[in-house]
Amino acid sequence: MICHSSVIKPPASARGGWLVIALLFSFGAIASGQESSRAFLKGPYLQAPGADTMTILWESPTNRPGVVHYGLKGRRNQELWLDAPRELILEATKPGGNVAGESVPGAVFLYEMTLTNLAANSVYTYSAETDGVRTPIRKFRTFGAHPNKVTFIAYGDTRSNPRLHAAIAANFKRYSPDFILHTGDLVSAGKRYDVWGKEFFEPLAQVIDEVPILPAIGNHEQDGINYLHYLHLPGKQTAWYAYDVGPVHVLSLDYRYEKATDEQFAFAQRDLQTAKAPWKVVILHVPMFNIGGHGSHWGHAAYLPLFHQAKVDLVIGGHSHIYERFHPVVPTTGPDPWPITHITTGGGGAPLYTTMPHPALASQVATNHFLVIEATPTKLKGRAFTTNNTLIDSFEMKKSRGRAAVMAKAKPYSEELLNLAFDVAPSLTAELAAVPGTNSPAQVMFTIRPLAKVSAPVELEIGLTPDSAAYYELKEGPVRVTSPGSTESNRVVWATVRATGQKSADAAGTRKELSPALVFQARIRSGSGETLAYGQKSKVSQAAAEAAKK
Repeated sequence: MICHSSVIKPPASARGGWLVIALLFSFGAIASGQESSRAFLKGPYLQAPGADTMTILWESPTNRPGVVHYGLKGRRNQELWLDAPRELILEATKPGGNVAGESVPGAVFLYEMTLTNLAANSVYTYSAETDGVRTPIRKFRTFGAHPNKVTFIAYGDTRSNPRLHAAIAANFKRYSPDFILHTGDLVSAGKRYDVWGKEFFEPLAQVIDEVPILPAIGNHEQDGINYLHYLHLPGKQTAWYAYDVGPVHVLSLDYRYEKATDEQFAFAQRDLQTAKAPWKVVILHVPMFNIGGHGSHWGHAAYLPLFHQAKVDLVIGGHSHIYERFHPVVPTTGPDPWPITHITTGGGGAPLYTTMPHPALASQVATNHFLVIEATPTKLKGRAFTTNNTLIDSFEMKKSRGRAAVMAKAKPYSEELLNLAFDVAPSLTAELAAVPGTNSPAQVMFTIRPLAKVSAPVELEIGLTPDSAAYYELKEGPVRVTSPGSTESNRVVWATVRATGQKSADAAGTRKELSPALVFQARIRSGSGETLAYGQKSKVSQAAAEAAKK
């Protein structure tokens, strides 16, 4: 937990000393590039927006008083002073810390200043000042007290490639967003001081100085200490929080807490059950449903039933570096058949993953991208754009009087069938006895597990994904098998794979995953219908080699 630095306005008795400092400031030039880097390492940037409040932060290498000049109609006739910024001590030689040989200061100071009693739905101009340097004039808009429309950006996984991140962020201001949502993995290694500037603050420097950003924590934020150091989140400064912006209620969750016994779940339960906004949006790093990439399915035991019961409309995740939008997913049994639209947006700059087609998906593409979402009390419209602002997907949801949203040109997909696909998926991650060649086929071992979501066995037809079929083939064709019953043990099934010769196969590395990737899929037939499941990358294993000998 972080204690924020107190914000100080100089008392009348001390104005003489402050006046000297202020006069020194006033003779300083607006920050040039060199002066700015001397006084401002990061920012200023906006956090914790509201109808009557905004928090402005920046980082400086100097421990001097700071001041924000702000006001309406360009006047900047109000001031807020900070005497004691928060210190972050940097250890360049700390194991797992900063890049070797990179010059970093011994300590830096974070200025955090919360402006209050602001006018709702109003444009303020401001400039930040410290150590005799004042930034250029910037502006921000407070939230409306009861706005009929709100526009926001959603994107994520911006780690590792600052150039791509900057290219994506350069599009944001043209849509005049009220705020930005980030699905996590802001940087590649959250414990490292140097990557926060290169991968997050520099690509966003011309955006978050005027538009507040509200992220969810990702796995690359590591222990979250620097994440919470730099971000002033709504609420009590945990990694989960919630807020209203006109017709939209946003709940941001920490993916690390998935159990109903966690404090986060109690918070989410209270929050969603009392939220009154027409649209309820949840954002977190690991998706609840995700086909390509990691194939994630987070929070099904505790959070998914809660989201149906509390009538959540949209769940936005990241983690897999692709774009996916599901048809509205709705349970066909149970007490709460409320449809939820799930979106994966992880194309903010991290290396892209492979997408997989699925009947539950309305759209999927492996490209760098961002979302623009506009909401009124009765309509929510989303559009996904590439780095060069090309439209790749659009959707529209309508609702009134608390009824479930109707998605234009979308057909609901059974949650039971989608869960069945995730239930089967672990059985499709195969192990090989050897690396297959064109003239030296390899035996493949599938361990078919009993299913947790259904009691009756289901029929599986196991084959190669289209991408893998270019490099490998199943010698005897698709493998047809019935899953074990709920009281049975695992069933081992064998097949034979050869390489097509399009590219030489290898299994280098500690994980021994085949390259090119060998991934299996299965068409599933059960009493409730048909669906499709995918495994993860197959690998060569000693266990499979020993089992093949027997």
